[in-house]
Amino acid sequence: MAKSFYLNAENLASLPKDVSVPSYDRDQINTSILHIGVSNFHRSHQAYYIHELIDKYKELNYGICGVDLLESDRKIYNILKDQDGLFTLYTKEKNGSHKAKIIGSIVEYFYGPENPLAVIEKMAHPDIKIISLTIAEDGYHLNEITGEFDINHPAVKEDIKNPFSPKTVFGYLTQSFKLRKLRNLPGCTILSCDNIKSNGDTMKQSLYNYVSITEPDILNWISKNISFPNTMVDRITPITNSTDVHTLKEDFHIDDQWPVVCESFSQWVIEDKFIHDRPVWDKVGVQYTENIVPFENLKLQLLNASHTILGILGTLHGYKTVYETANDKDFMYFLKAFLDVEVTPTLIDTDQKSIDNYKKNLVSRFQNPHINDQLFRICQESSAKVPLFILPTVKYQLENGMHVKNAAFIIAAWAKYNDGMDDNENPYDIVDTKSGTLIRTAALSIQSPMKFIQIKSIFEDLSEEETFTTYYLEALSQLRENKIKDCIQNWNAN
Repeated sequence: MAKSFYLNAENLASLPKDVSVPSYDRDQINTSILHIGVSNFHRSHQAYYIHELIDKYKELNYGICGVDLLESDRKIYNILKDQDGLFTLYTKEKNGSHKAKIIGSIVEYFYGPENPLAVIEKMAHPDIKIISLTIAEDGYHLNEITGEFDINHPAVKEDIKNPFSPKTVFGYLTQSFKLRKLRNLPGCTILSCDNIKSNGDTMKQSLYNYVSITEPDILNWISKNISFPNTMVDRITPITNSTDVHTLKEDFHIDDQWPVVCESFSQWVIEDKFIHDRPVWDKVGVQYTENIVPFENLKLQLLNASHTILGILGTLHGYKTVYETANDKDFMYFLKAFLDVEVTPTLIDTDQKSIDNYKKNLVSRFQNPHINDQLFRICQESSAKVPLFILPTVKYQLENGMHVKNAAFIIAAWAKYNDGMDDNENPYDIVDTKSGTLIRTAALSIQSPMKFIQIKSIFEDLSEEETFTTYYLEALSQLRENKIKDCIQNWNAN
């Protein structure tokens, strides 16, 4: 194997010509964005868009200061510090064309557990115009039953006791806003980039709830100086594995400790509600809108729902990747029927042509053989995903006296999934904050089939809907006696 070059600022000029490297002087970049949660998705999405803006248009005022707040983030923090904030975006096309691009938009990096006061000071700095977030749903600390901010969450209670050594994003934001107010500094825009419905509104309400208890004197200042646009983000970004690291060395001679793999498709839609001048991200394909709802519904109810469904069904069969499941004609026939008959009628704010194009493109994306997206990743925290991606369709259909047959099968399959054993009798882990409840009620549903959908914190009163439960009980009975493929084929035929 030819010599590979360790990824850092010094070695950029030594990389092969087919590797795209930053064309700008990173020392000249001004940091105006602070991003919390430097995940694979952030690096494939927001950091990519901002890199493109700087690279193509020399907009040097949009550099990113990355911030991680969790103990589990120490590894990525150490790697990116070691690599001068640089990382490889490894894009894989369906036709086999692979590209390597070095992203240079992250020019500063802080690690909260190491120095929380330094993070608070940086968040309060007047140069920071946008604080963006990819903290996943559990980072919002929502009550599992009400969906509202949980002021009694252990991490939140700990922040209330120790305000200058916070653990949650709310603790950090509150202290930084307090400093901005005391110093008579301008506010900023909070930009959630997480897959939760009305993510900006959710963040706003949660923060207001926290501040009203901890620092009520700054609540009025926040209401006048901080904005919370809703956003829709989309790019399939699987877990990086050792094969990807090795292939980059072989094919592109890049020694990157943690590259990011992604598909070529990407979309970012943002409500036009910025405190300062709107960033010129539309130059690189970001869409600004006055109404996020149609974009949000397409993403959550089609793509995210489909991912969750393929994850459950494929895992039960013994598949390991989205690609395998999406190329199984029985599973895809079922999925398409669910999307066409049960989901599409709920998308009342979107024209039919846009819906059809989105669904067609979605199937193509799932069937990319080079995106090794693990079903294990897709199925993690399903208890947060099912209520968000699938149950809104069920609720709409029931309220309008329409179809719920396939949705009922999906929920029954999810109950079976929580047995933790596929049809080849191979065990798999249930990774979920509610795993104890899920596994226990799934086991109880063998003798008492209704037990699983009587989990109030997930299903509310769904168990009382006779139309739904009739299909659910029929599906669960079949799934308890037969393999998932046989059940799907039978269900598709009827």
